[in-house]
Amino acid sequence: MKSAWLSAMFIVLSFALSVSAQTVATLASGSQAVKPATSDLYEGQVRRLNKETGRVTLAHGPLTGFDMPAMTMAFAVKDARQLTALKVGDKVKFALERSGENLVVTRIEATK
Repeated sequence: MKSAWLSAMFIVLSFALSVSAQTVATLASGSQAVKPATSDLYEGQVRRLNKETGRVTLAHGPLTGFDMPAMTMAFAVKDARQLTALKVGDKVKFALERSGENLVVTRIEATK
């Protein structure tokens, strides 16, 4: 009886270690699916606005939470109403979240 119990425990422990190892491997691979959204605020400057489609082009510094260098790129904005107070040339602070393969602006506001 004791050996059957030990065998069962060995099987359960082996399975648990296997699942744990797979999870660690997935995290270590840098899979997009496991990268969390970041609540960091980034700084940038508005280069182009399209209020009708809810997109903004920003020249921004490094996006450390997403491992991206400084560049100029267009983003979709989660709530296009946030763009009404902005104009080209404004310096802004903004927050991002990952949506599939894209980054989406969740918050944006002009700075002084």
